[in-house]
Parts: sequence; structure tokens; C-alpha cells
Amino acid sequence: MSQLKIWDLHLKYDGPVTKEFMEGKSNLAKSIAKEEGVIWKIWTYEKDTNHYGSTYLFKNIEYLEKYKKMHIKRLHAIGITDITDHVFDIFENLSKINNAPLS
Repeated sequence: MSQLKIWDLHLKYDGPVTKEFMEGKSNLAKSIAKEEGVIWKIWTYEKDTNHYGSTYLFKNIEYLEKYKKMHIKRLHAIGITDITDHVFDIFENLSKINNAPLS
């Protein structure tokens, strides 16, 4: 059984998406790339709405829970409270057939 975990996060952000906003997110992305246990993160948004999200792959549930606790606090600190998330196990054998980047 795989220890890998997916964390799927959705939120609403009503602020402007400015050049400064994107530069800040770029810096955040660089710091996330160094987080222990994070294998990858995909940043998502729904065009012309205030819906944003992320899908992460973690090495295991311990790394995920540690990061999740810190990140939810970070989102709350900047005023984002409309957050939904799910933690998923992975059917690795099926996902590999479809070229999922699991390593």
C-alpha cells in the first residue's frame, strides 16, 4: 500500500491579481519547493472567478498534516477563510498506467 497522499485544496480569493501578487506567489512557490515531504504542487484557478486551488503530492500523511496545519494558518493570516480540502489515497497501479507523476 502506498504512503503517498494527495491534498486537494480549494479557496476563494477576492483580492486583485496584480504583478506584485504574482511575484509573491512565485516566491511562495520557491519556498514550497523546499518543503520537506512535498513532491510536487499544481496551482489552479478558474478563469473569470475568484476560485483558486492547489493539488499537492506528499510523501506520506505525516508530512501532509504538518504542512497543512502551517499553510491553513498562513491562509487565515492573509484573510482567506473560505477553504475546502480533501486528503486522498492513491491507486498507484492504476495511476501509473495513465502516466501519473508519482515519483
